[in-house]
Amino acid sequence: MSKQFAKDPSSAESQIPSVSGIKSAFTPNEVSSADNGLESEDDNPYNKHVQWDSTVWSLYLKETEKEDRDLVESLQVGVDDLLIFAGLFAGILTAFLIESRKDLQVDPLLEILQALQKPLAVTTSPPFQVSKSSLVVNYLWFTSLGLTLFSALCAVLTREWLAGYIHRSGGSSSSDAYERHLRLKRAYQWRLVSVVSGIPLLIQLALFLFSAGLVLFTWNNSVALGIIMLFLTLFGFMLYILGTVLPLFSRACPFRTTMS
Repeated sequence: MSKQFAKDPSSAESQIPSVSGIKSAFTPNEVSSADNGLESEDDNPYNKHVQWDSTVWSLYLKETEKEDRDLVESLQVGVDDLLIFAGLFAGILTAFLIESRKDLQVDPLLEILQALQKPLAVTTSPPFQVSKSSLVVNYLWFTSLGLTLFSALCAVLTREWLAGYIHRSGGSSSSDAYERHLRLKRAYQWRLVSVVSGIPLLIQLALFLFSAGLVLFTWNNSVALGIIMLFLTLFGFMLYILGTVLPLFSRACPFRTTMS
């Protein structure tokens, strides 16, 4: 999410291209009074300084439209990639859950087989008990699946937010310019970029939970295989920590994560 807004979104003057002889300076009270939209041209504080149909507004909107589109495109690329990964990961995780869920209930075929082997003997079989390791594995994997689906939902909603943001771009009057400024200001107030940038954290957390469950699942079947999976999981976790910490010591570091 490399594209940034203007440094001071609360200042309309910083958003208007410099035009000789024109100065747009208005107080914060004038801006905040119309945060809910414009009811008429008289409510627009821009009109107190420049005519509503002046050429400066079309110049301003033309320049800022490119900035808005670049921002939306940079955010949308990450959202699209996340949707693809979430779909693939959810499919793989579901296959593992189908197998691990069998450990949570009695196998009916096994009960029938035991009954056929001893049809006349009076047996008191112990009640079925789920092992703690199976419970932990299913807890981790079901939680991971829930986070994956939730991140996919957030990604879909983000696409709608971004489409709505860019859909209102354009125009050539002072009201259009003021509406664009308010839209930018609200995006800062509600931390749109931070919220969209934080969505990948959900899928990353889901991936770590799945890896932890996979280590425990393989450990129960083969200690050697469990050790290999544990090593790979710790190695990946260390790389993630390094990618998060290194940018704090060097801003030129190209290795970054969502939390950097």
